[in-house]
Amino acid sequence: MAESKYLFLKKLAQDKEEAAAERMRVAQSRLSEAETRLEQLRTFHAEYQQRLVASGMKGMSVLQWRDFQAFIARLAEALKTQENEVDRARQNHALEKHAWQEERKRVKAFEKLMEREAEEALKRENRAQQKTTDEFAARKFWDTQHKPE
Repeated sequence: MAESKYLFLKKLAQDKEEAAAERMRVAQSRLSEAETRLEQLRTFHAEYQQRLVASGMKGMSVLQWRDFQAFIARLAEALKTQENEVDRARQNHALEKHAWQEERKRVKAFEKLMEREAEEALKRENRAQQKTTDEFAARKFWDTQHKPE
């Protein structure tokens, strides 16, 4: 059978799909890294708050208390910044996933077109074979009916 007229377009669509899939994997990796950093910051923040409470119970100077509070405030700010980073990474991943899904749909559409094209070619071939068979049978019938004796 002849090469499909859609083969080149399907190949281009597959290349775009693969590139989109790679971008989605990178976005997923960045999201995972951002979530890991956020969880680490949360753990660190909670540990320092516990240290502040424990140190406060044992007694500490006002200067130490203020330094602890300032450090915990900086950690809280870092947490907010990292939460924003996770949100951005999540949004980027969603966009890249959507882009990949769209490219995947294009590939599937070309596959469907190629499938239909192959089915139509097979139907044409079957009709041509049937026509040849019918003509042969008609000729044979004619020959047997009009055979000189």
